[in-house]
Amino acid sequence: MKILHTADLHIDSPLTSHLSPDKVRERRAELFSTLSAMVESAAQSGIRIIIIAGDLFDSDKITKAAKKRTLSLIAAHGEISFFYLPGNHEEEGLVSGEEYLPENLFLFGEEWTYFASGDLVIAGRSTTSKDMFDTLSLPADKRNIVVLHGELRDRSDESGVIGKRDAAGKNIDYLALGHYHSYSAERIDDRCTAVYAGTPEGRGFDELGDKGFVLVDSSDAKLSHRFVPFARRRLHEIEVDVSDVSDLYELERKASTALSAIPSSDLVRLILTGYRQVGFSVDNAALVARFGRDFYYLEAKDDTRLRISASDYERDLSLKGEFIRLVMADTSLSDKKKEEIIACGLAALLGEAAI
Repeated sequence: MKILHTADLHIDSPLTSHLSPDKVRERRAELFSTLSAMVESAAQSGIRIIIIAGDLFDSDKITKAAKKRTLSLIAAHGEISFFYLPGNHEEEGLVSGEEYLPENLFLFGEEWTYFASGDLVIAGRSTTSKDMFDTLSLPADKRNIVVLHGELRDRSDESGVIGKRDAAGKNIDYLALGHYHSYSAERIDDRCTAVYAGTPEGRGFDELGDKGFVLVDSSDAKLSHRFVPFARRRLHEIEVDVSDVSDLYELERKASTALSAIPSSDLVRLILTGYRQVGFSVDNAALVARFGRDFYYLEAKDDTRLRISASDYERDLSLKGEFIRLVMADTSLSDKKKEEIIACGLAALLGEAAI
């Protein structure tokens, strides 16, 4: 039997980023379409269990439309059993006020809730507490999956925390977790592996790289798993070192090479690094204008420093030299502040707009 483990899709997320209003609406729609596509893919692959380990929605204020779509999707796939654990974001929002729920939707309560099918046991609880593993009872001769939402630490010493040492020795084979938005797997004991499925669809530049779900295989004596990339779009941060660049044309050529392997459907943050030469100003707007139409979304960020030394201008008798020497000699300014003042002053001396 194969089991799909997912979490942290955050449907109905406000997506408060720099996306245009049209693309915000589109990305919000794509969050649900990713869930729908996962379920359809699972059905076509013969997967009969889907575990949702919390934060399917972004808050407990779930719109009626989103709630109806989700419950209808579950009901339409009666061949799949959905085991749903509310996360810290949506709490009971999906089922609150619902008189009728799909028969194939199984919910975990605040205390340990158990579901058994053959030699497989799925247990979970929607709350975490310091002594929660003391009351967990799993048969040693079964294959046991435990579903929780929270932060994996050494000990379950507070709410929202899942203790690795507390989970060890509890006959757990697979600890299906939600809360962190990147896939990770960690051995807990000789039997147990704790796995964060991560978010199936990245929403911001703190959620870079491959996103997807985890496929758990129970056909062997021990449960095995693998991460399956599935996101419609990936987010990338691409660094371009400007240290050997003297003008915008050279910068665009270098950026073009760095961006060449990224699909046009993805979202990109172009980060400029290194030490730029005096007289060369980074123009983020020009870079966005040049490459923005090549991707679903692109932004540019200037993390460069100004390459400058007072000794370089010791014999420079120009107004520029005098200005730079004065600023560099001011001990009340940090190096970063000196760079900002010099960059602004040079732009003024050259008749350019300050950046």
